[in-house]
Amino acid sequence: MMTDPVAIICGHSFERKAIQEHFRRGEKNCPTCRQELSSLELTPNLLLRNSIEEWNQRDQDLKFQAAVHGLKSIDNSRQDTALEDMQVLLKMPRYVTKAAEEGLATKLAVILKDEGVNAVAALKCLYYLAKHNDEQKETIVKAGGIRRIVKHIYKGGSKHDAVAVLLELSAKETLGEKIGNAKDCIPLLVSLLHKDNTEVSQKSRKVLQNLSLNTHFVVKMAEAGHFQPFVARFNEAPQETRTLMAAALVNMQLKENSVEDLKEPQFIQNLVHMLSSSSPACKSACLKSIKKLVAYPKIVKRLRKDPATIPHLLGLISFNKSDPHLKQEAAEILANMIGASQQFEQLKYQGLEELQSKYNVCVLLQLVTSSEDQTKIQFLHLLVELSYKSEIARDIIRSEQEATAHLFSSLYSDHPAVRRWAMKLIYCISKGHPDGVPLPPSPAKESAINTLSMIFINSPDIEERSTAAGIISQLPREDSSIDEILRKSEVLKAIHEVICSMDEENWGNRAQSNQGTSLLENALAALLRYTEPNKPELQKQLGRLEVYPSLVRVLTRGSSLAKQRTAIALAQLSQSASLSVSNETIKQTKHPVTLFDLMKNVSIMLCFSASSENANSCPVHGAACSPRDTFCLVKADAVKPLVRTLSETESGVAEAALTALETLLIDHSTLTDATAAIVDNQGVVAILQLLDKGSSSAKTKALDLFQKILEHATIAETLKKRFENILVQLLQDDELKKKAALVLRQMGIIPDQSSYF
Repeated sequence: MMTDPVAIICGHSFERKAIQEHFRRGEKNCPTCRQELSSLELTPNLLLRNSIEEWNQRDQDLKFQAAVHGLKSIDNSRQDTALEDMQVLLKMPRYVTKAAEEGLATKLAVILKDEGVNAVAALKCLYYLAKHNDEQKETIVKAGGIRRIVKHIYKGGSKHDAVAVLLELSAKETLGEKIGNAKDCIPLLVSLLHKDNTEVSQKSRKVLQNLSLNTHFVVKMAEAGHFQPFVARFNEAPQETRTLMAAALVNMQLKENSVEDLKEPQFIQNLVHMLSSSSPACKSACLKSIKKLVAYPKIVKRLRKDPATIPHLLGLISFNKSDPHLKQEAAEILANMIGASQQFEQLKYQGLEELQSKYNVCVLLQLVTSSEDQTKIQFLHLLVELSYKSEIARDIIRSEQEATAHLFSSLYSDHPAVRRWAMKLIYCISKGHPDGVPLPPSPAKESAINTLSMIFINSPDIEERSTAAGIISQLPREDSSIDEILRKSEVLKAIHEVICSMDEENWGNRAQSNQGTSLLENALAALLRYTEPNKPELQKQLGRLEVYPSLVRVLTRGSSLAKQRTAIALAQLSQSASLSVSNETIKQTKHPVTLFDLMKNVSIMLCFSASSENANSCPVHGAACSPRDTFCLVKADAVKPLVRTLSETESGVAEAALTALETLLIDHSTLTDATAAIVDNQGVVAILQLLDKGSSSAKTKALDLFQKILEHATIAETLKKRFENILVQLLQDDELKKKAALVLRQMGIIPDQSSYF
């Protein structure tokens, strides 16, 4: 059917594009009569055009009427045919008007219920009705169109056409309300945002944008995981609305993409500003939402950057009239913020510097002293987190004698959490400090130590026992009265039980728990007091226990820190015994005696063994290792585990093992046999590997030990060559080159007059 008929000079008519293409090919004859044309001029055939248009109009009208009847039929095939025709006709606005007059919007909405008809064509018809006629939008909604469109999408129908209808409807604000309130509609639209079909995703986002003026709707979007409208609405909303939104945020599930939206600086700033509100409801909602958000490091970083965050939280805490519950939540937020910080960057974040000021630390200590248990727990938690990160805070707490005395009084609390957090704070301010635990004056001092001992011995809580052991390990070393209290207590027996129970229960096929690991590490730290060379009474008490086999096994199966502390304990025991033997030898040079005779006169022996039955003679110390109360690194098979420990990369582990091995070489009378014991247990190979890959401090000690071994043992030539290569490399290290040169001279590789000396 021609749409633009034109006549040529011979009188025949053709479609304009067709005859123009005929002429472009070089033809100059009429396609119908073949007459050669004297002119290629084209004249519009208006009469024919009008006739065609009239015919088309009548044909379209007939099709429309047929389609109307078909849609009202109950025959699905007739409905499908009608829908195919109708979706073409409704592209023309005049048929939209006719369709409105026929009430087709309602019929089309109803048809969507029927799974047997062409739903895609029905949706296209609804789309054209909504696009060209605002009144039809209302009709579609009243007919239940929104609910049926949502169901259609849920059932896997055409998302593109369905969302296109919703987009047209949502352009009208009153209808947007209907869409937002439709059951499951907003979550459905949010789910479509991440579909592969870009057009569906974009249309869904536009629908949500049209709904985002309604606070209730943006909350529903956020609940479904779409937070951008929530953040935008929050930033422009009044305080009352923000309060409602912050309260809603508390119950929402957050994912990584949600956190990306919520860390928007303006949102964080507006949220923090709510802390200064005079409305208790506003402050409460704000605190609860911030408390939820500080679980995410990216948001903690934003909160730290905002200069108002920490001052506002401290203001809530220090203000006397603040609700205790608000104080608790503010303290919990600060504790979580500090805990999430890798280090204190007070120069970068002004609020952190303010937090550790003497005034604020003292306010927190005062609240610990004066508050009821639940509030006290939160402020103890905050002080623990602050102390872990800030040496300034630790020193301030230690200087407040009244406050530290109250911490020790908290050890008697009936509330387990109060007792546990008080112990954690005591341990934190004591760990690594040269003065150790800041004990209260007597008689509270004795009472505190006995209480800590009883907690370590009897508490059913592993974490509590671990912390108590940690505090015991930090008790002032030079106070002999503490040694006497510990000697009379069952602490050493409890340490023994911890080491043995970790051996039996947790070192099988099961991995050791973190709490169990911490308990063992801290118990071993407490044990070090009993192994110090200047505490013979405590060492004598240790000699009566059967702890050594399990202690040696720690070198194989324990954590790096446990291995380090075990190696230090063994080193101190061995060092103490060796020194005692040497002193006795000097005193009795006029009356030569055997090593076994000397052992009976010293308070702590070089050698302790687990049992005297069937004891074999020690290859280093001979019969001296036979009695029941003697222990020897060689006799107890500790040399091989110590050698294996040299491969540990954790700082301090290899150094401790080297120190322990060196104690075998203190007694000059047994140097050859002791050196052989190290060499036979692959000690030289381990030292070689340590010099290649160990830390600088470990390499220094390894070089010292290797020098002694070289004097009293024969090293295979292949190993010597490997040592030579590594030692030559160490000559490039400013810290190690002199020691490396000394060893190379000892090996005969470089001369005595080398420039390295």
